[in-house]
Formats: sequence, structure tokens, C-alpha cells
Amino acid sequence: MDRSWVVRRKIGCLFVLAATMACGCQTVKTPEEKIAKSNIPREFTKVSMPDYVVEPPDIIAVEVLEALPGRPITGERLVRPDGKISLGFYGEIYVAGLTTTEIKAKVVLRLREFVSDELLGLTLLDISTGEYKRIEPEDSSRVFVDITSYNSKVYYVQGDVGVPGRLPITGNETVLDAIQYAGGLTPTASVVNVRLVRPAPPGACCEQTLPVNLAAIINAGDSTTNYQLMPGDRLVVYRDPIVRTTIFIDRLAAPFNSVLNTILQYSFTARSVKAINAPINGTGTGTGSTTTPTRGSGAGNGVSTPPTALNLGSGAR
Repeated sequence: MDRSWVVRRKIGCLFVLAATMACGCQTVKTPEEKIAKSNIPREFTKVSMPDYVVEPPDIIAVEVLEALPGRPITGERLVRPDGKISLGFYGEIYVAGLTTTEIKAKVVLRLREFVSDELLGLTLLDISTGEYKRIEPEDSSRVFVDITSYNSKVYYVQGDVGVPGRLPITGNETVLDAIQYAGGLTPTASVVNVRLVRPAPPGACCEQTLPVNLAAIINAGDSTTNYQLMPGDRLVVYRDPIVRTTIFIDRLAAPFNSVLNTILQYSFTARSVKAINAPINGTGTGTGSTTTPTRGSGAGNGVSTPPTALNLGSGAR
């Protein structure tokens, strides 16, 4: 058997194996029937989010109607990495992991060290009995706390999209919304290979991987896999297998192309130098070297004898 044929066959098998490894096994058929029977929130079956829990780097607004003269409390407060917000003259309070109602109660309790309960709205006169009724701190009408920037709850869009990255979640986004916010699919994206990875909640055993039938969502209006996004979701748009294979083969062949280009450049340079009869590698044996003539007479020493002047006077007689 021809040895060269065996070598070519082995090289072909290696390329087939490399292409198979590059393509991978990431394409999964969408089990739409199973998903349709589940209670996963989707485009037309959305659920309300639980009470928002403040975390860094959320921004909250705190306003107190009556504080100390010259020491007002109003405006936005950034939740710092240590989970605290500053109240200026009144100090700092820890708010990470609390809802706005709980933060309001904490602000009121801190201000009680400086302001009377009446100014904080913690007492209310009962006209029928003429006695003051106690008001809970979270029910005070003199202190207001709200969220102005939702920065801590996000979802991620990765893969072949226009602008991959993290986006803030409002509780109303779906898979289609996320792809549009991320700039849409790129030409190298695989429409049939999109997945939603949902991290496991506390106490759960493992994460959820939900296939997305993007073609059915866009072309057929099927909302079966147009899931409602939750905080921490990862939407992954994989690259087309043909494009992945092409890139893998290009990377595999890049070292060989560099060596081949170097050899071709050296060969071209050597031929160009030889063509103009220039010495190569310091040798002076070129065929075009000239010989310096020596002085003397005769034909043996390589010097041509100048022609003798014609004797115009002889021969005519």
C-alpha cells in the first residue's frame, strides 16, 4: 500500500475528528409538549416578583418631612458595598437584605435619637378619647423610602448577540425582550441553539437548563419557550456549528500557514537576488564578474592593440 496514501488518510481522519469536537453536542430539540404542561412563567403566564430586597449598588430615596432645623434628610442614597447608606448628620444604617418597609422602620428608629415621636408621626391624637395612639415606625406618614434605581437584580445575555452583557431586571422581561435589548442576533448565531440557564435557588439541588425555540417564538408567535426572566438568569446564544468548525480549522492550520509563508518569502527573496547577479552569502563566484585588463601589447595578455594609422601616402603610388 502506498505510504503517502496512508498518511493522507490519517490526516483526513484527524480533520474529521477535530470538526466533530468543534461542533460539540449542544443542539437539543425543544420538548415543547413537556414545557407547555409545566408551570414555568412565560409570556402570557407571568408571575409577580416577591418584595424587592435592596442590595448594593441599588439607589434609594429617603425623605423626612420634619427633621432637625438645618439638618434635612432628602434625596437619593447609594447602597454601598458594605450594605450601608449614609444619613449625613444622623449617621449610617445597614439596609442590605431589607425591603423598603423594613428600611423605613430602621430610619425612623435611628431618627428617634434626635427627633421627637410627634415630628416623626409616631403618635396620633384620637379625637374621640382625647388620647394619643401609638403608630408603628413602618406606618409613619412623615418618612418616605423608595427605590429609584434597580441595580442589584440583573440577568445576563451571552453568546452571539449584538451587545452581550448584564441587564437590569424589572420583572416583565421575556426571552424575546432580552435578545432585542442585547442588539439582536449576529450573522454567526445559531437560531436553533439558544438556552436559558437558571441558577438553583437556595435549597434546590441543581440549576435549570431550558431550551429556547427562537424560530417558533419569532416566526410562529409561539410563546411556549418565551419564558419570563428571573434575577440571575443566563440567556446563552450559541454560535453556528459550521462557523465554529471553520474557526477551529483556521486556528489549527495557522502555525502551518506561518511556516509555509516564511519558506515562500525566503525562496522568493533568494530567487530575486540571484536574478540580479548579486553575491549570495558573501561568495563572489558570480558569472557576471569582470576581469581587469593589464597593460601590455599583444593579443595574449587580453589587451586589444589600437589600430595602426593608415599610411595614406603608400599604396597609392
